[in-house]
Amino acid sequence: MNDQAITRLVIISAFPLLAHAILPSTAIALELDEQTKPPRPGLTMRLHNTTQGPLWPPSALTDENGDFIVIGNLLRDQEGQVVLSPGQAAIVSKDTIPPLNNDGVEDFSNPFGAPYKILRMIDLRAGSPDRNLVLNTNSYGPAIGSFGGGPRIPREGDSRYNLNGFHLNGQNCPELFPAASQSQTYTRPSFGLHEAPVWGFQGDGVAYDVDTGQQYEPRLKNGSNCLPDGCPGEDSFHTRRAEPITLGEWLKADVRMKVGLTHYDRARAGFTGARFEVTARKLLPNSIYTVVLTRSSFLAPNPLAKMPHPATISAHIISDERGSGRVSFSLPNPFPDPMLDDSRMRVVGVALGYKSDFALHGGCTLRFGAGVDIHAVASTAAAGAFDFSDLVTIEP
Repeated sequence: MNDQAITRLVIISAFPLLAHAILPSTAIALELDEQTKPPRPGLTMRLHNTTQGPLWPPSALTDENGDFIVIGNLLRDQEGQVVLSPGQAAIVSKDTIPPLNNDGVEDFSNPFGAPYKILRMIDLRAGSPDRNLVLNTNSYGPAIGSFGGGPRIPREGDSRYNLNGFHLNGQNCPELFPAASQSQTYTRPSFGLHEAPVWGFQGDGVAYDVDTGQQYEPRLKNGSNCLPDGCPGEDSFHTRRAEPITLGEWLKADVRMKVGLTHYDRARAGFTGARFEVTARKLLPNSIYTVVLTRSSFLAPNPLAKMPHPATISAHIISDERGSGRVSFSLPNPFPDPMLDDSRMRVVGVALGYKSDFALHGGCTLRFGAGVDIHAVASTAAAGAFDFSDLVTIEP
């Protein structure tokens, strides 16, 4: 055996002795490290079924008359005071009088400033005819006019007052909509939820004017007898559901959320982030949903009432043919201590919204308004909880 081989044998023989000396101390260090880290806080919950996003408009879904189908919170008049009644089901009139300023103009700075006009309660028991109510979108427009609040919902002429308090400085996402040519002219009627316009859809023989929203017949059909600019109509590239969507089907959705705090900062004794996991069953099959977060600034402006927003630019669920899907994402410091949260960044609400336009707009939740192109399916706020957790995080 040469000298090199003898040296290699000595090193190999010595390794167990070195490992025996080093590994116990490493294990002790790791054990001490785990002992100094507190248990990871978190929660698991089911999001409550709903048809309601913000309180104004009262719902993101309507019946065939344009009145609101509200599953969630009702604003009631109780001895001259407006009180919140969570966990309710009712038809609310589109002719509800919203909060008004001294000049009689809509003013949603106090969302509890007026009660809903309740037409009747909804019976959700098994076998009830109310479970067969066909769901429709809210009508819309224009974005700007002689009314208070956000873009007009219902559409001007469909109700006396604007019932939309969902906006930031009178708009939703100004980078997206409206352009100057659209701001005072673009309107939309109510559609069956299964028939809501989908941009670029070729299969229904309908297109929409970009400035007014009015329907027209496109010339997009091919054929040997067509003129150079095509025949009236369109080739059917796309298909979509033909059956109306009912309230009973909507309320089957089972949406659950798990939240766990992450990235413990030992020096400051706090967690700096959180991981969210949203899983869903019995959604509408082959559909698009967005996870929407509400920050405390929406409820307590300082000075701006920030709009609810997509949790991340990719926090979406595309349901499979059985209506199942999931998404997970992580956020830095989503739960700052309310006493120290000067910018009102604390996440106080989580919802899942159905995208009836099958469109995603980056950091914008919607193009038009609540109930026009996004519709709340389940949320933490539907049972009256306007901060769903006591979790606390710190800045990274």
